[in-house]
Amino acid sequence: MKLSTNTIIIIFGILVLGMMAIFPITLVAAQVLNTQPDNDPQATVQAMVTQTMLALTLNAPTQTPLPPTPIIVQVTNTPVPTSTPVPPATQVTYCDWATFVKDVTVPDGTDMQPDETFTKTWRLRNRGTCTWTPDYVLVFSGGSQLSETTAVRLPAYVAPGQTVDVSVLLTAPYIPGKHTSYWMLRNPSGALFGTGDKANIPFYVEIDVKKQDLPHGTVTGSLCYPSEFNPPMTLYFEKVGTSETIQFAVVEAQNTYSVLLPKGSYYVHAWAPNYNLEGAYADPNTNLMILIQVYGGETTKFINLCNWSPYPHGRGQ
Repeated sequence: MKLSTNTIIIIFGILVLGMMAIFPITLVAAQVLNTQPDNDPQATVQAMVTQTMLALTLNAPTQTPLPPTPIIVQVTNTPVPTSTPVPPATQVTYCDWATFVKDVTVPDGTDMQPDETFTKTWRLRNRGTCTWTPDYVLVFSGGSQLSETTAVRLPAYVAPGQTVDVSVLLTAPYIPGKHTSYWMLRNPSGALFGTGDKANIPFYVEIDVKKQDLPHGTVTGSLCYPSEFNPPMTLYFEKVGTSETIQFAVVEAQNTYSVLLPKGSYYVHAWAPNYNLEGAYADPNTNLMILIQVYGGETTKFINLCNWSPYPHGRGQ
């Protein structure tokens, strides 16, 4: 097909514009065109169009890719779950339950004399859910039994939340030292109950029995006479700080003694008149007599008269 002159001019203009944009490519195209025969204008134009289209195809500017469409993530403010409060443990209650309020009489550690009689009173509160009646009983539950009475009925009805004073008559023992007596309550069914978180702790009375302050004490010991048998002799107890000397006769063949003396400090010695020997409670290294102490209501033991000498013993400290 033959091209008209106008068409050739339009195509040539487009080619010029393209060649200006890609100048290096046009140089190569020009060299190629120069190789074409000059006697075929239509072939020449066709070759130019072909070369130009090829150059445009190979060197077309790369389209800049559009940035990726951002993915919008919608943030949801999910509230942090709050911890569910744990309900408090169910309070355990008991039908029969007591609370110790106070010692009305005889506080803990009260000093007592041996065989002293006293009334102990506790104030208790009904902590349980059942009403105490006079059929409820105060009972001894352990420790020192300070009375032959081991059960005392409650004096009145005690509703939950009310208090009551319960009392028992007690007697201090003869043995010196601390004594503790434990007590609880007993319901009509025979079940014991007391204080504490499980209603199982007794309440108590604690007393301190003092040593009996008697005017006399006992002294015991041996008579270590240096022979097969002990001759008759006399015991002497010299009370320090006074001119008083207490004497006791000892029969033949008696090798131990036990005497009652007024409380105080003494030197102790014995005399065998037929043998002119003195035995004493003395230090064997110095032969000096040793002081002994006699306490009221107590026994001073092992005061052995084993240091015998034909000479009187001196008094030590």
